Amino acid sequence: MAINLKDVGGLRLALLAFSVATLPLVLFADMAPQGIGVMTSYIVPALVVMFFFVLLLDALMNRVFMIEQPPEVREVKRTRMWLDLAAAAGLLIVWGTYFRTLMQG
Repeated sequence: MAINLKDVGGLRLALLAFSVATLPLVLFADMAPQGIGVMTSYIVPALVVMFFFVLLLDALMNRVFMIEQPPEVREVKRTRMWLDLAAAAGLLIVWGTYFRTLMQG
């Protein structure tokens, strides 16, 4: 089944796009907090944590609303759920290593 962007929804697409856009910014997370470094060292890591939890909440809610629905509705919600989980996994893999290095010292 092809993913129909209209079925995914605008707000969810924005969440997914912003989440994916933060992935390469992990390379600049250790910049000095001056100028653009404030964004990459303070703002983006905080946003990543929020995006991660919102993606997981959205995946959970899609799973809950999938119950007792016709197959065509379940397929759309399943696609949304897997998109959310894929983006959350990307954030966990890419940013998780950065946060782990912060915890180690």
